[in-house]
Amino acid sequence: MGNVLKFSPFLSLLLIINGCNESIVNEQPNENDEWKKVSQIEKQIDNVIFTFPENGFAHDNKEKLVSECFEAMKYNSELIEFEEFNDTIFIRVLPSRKAMIPLTGHTPSGSAYPHINTLYVVANDNTRPPIKHELMHLISMLEWNQPPPSSNWMNEGLGTFAENNCSGWNVAQIYRYFLETDQLISIDLLTEDFYKQPEIFAYHQSGYIVEYLLKNYSIEQFERVWKGGFGKFKEVYGFTFEQLKAKLEKDLLDKMPKVPEIDPQTFYKNCE
Repeated sequence: MGNVLKFSPFLSLLLIINGCNESIVNEQPNENDEWKKVSQIEKQIDNVIFTFPENGFAHDNKEKLVSECFEAMKYNSELIEFEEFNDTIFIRVLPSRKAMIPLTGHTPSGSAYPHINTLYVVANDNTRPPIKHELMHLISMLEWNQPPPSSNWMNEGLGTFAENNCSGWNVAQIYRYFLETDQLISIDLLTEDFYKQPEIFAYHQSGYIVEYLLKNYSIEQFERVWKGGFGKFKEVYGFTFEQLKAKLEKDLLDKMPKVPEIDPQTFYKNCE
């Protein structure tokens, strides 16, 4: 059975007191243990819980950024014909891309995580937060769930179309420029491995395709391909993607015969 130790009540009390004292001592801060104070402010407004740094650019512009978030939520909801978006979400505004690393593992200017109802965006003197783009991801994936890989182009295209601004150019102008300069990516590559394609091309090309689909066909069709994958495209829309592309490009050439004078150096450098 083994030995059983017996303690007197007095000894037990001493052990309890000593144990408590040890816990208190261990909790005292150590000047050399590299702990540092990280202060934030938080406020819930309607269905959004906002977190901002305690000071700096984002803090000083928090009212403007909060307003932009609610305007983006309204705009995005109307774009994809949602009557209203009432999910409780968290929007965490960070001071730098570096501050993204411990939260997301990488350094984008914005990132959406629907599984935790959270959006992270960076706002500082040098970074304009992609609020519309990332909020569109959060809203659409909370409503429609994350699409299968073959519909990733729809997800990123939808976010890009929502933002619809890259160095001052919209997705229609950018697609027209890519068409003229023979820089469009094949739909096979977009649907098979979207995230391995050059971002600047894949995102904006998809952005205009999404714009065309939303303006000319129903949101129900878009949602069905989003959920079912690209293999459902012909079944849902009644024609092949190649037929859509031919019509889309003819309409765009008619609407925009002159090629936008996009400077590749400026465009590629400033559009992130």
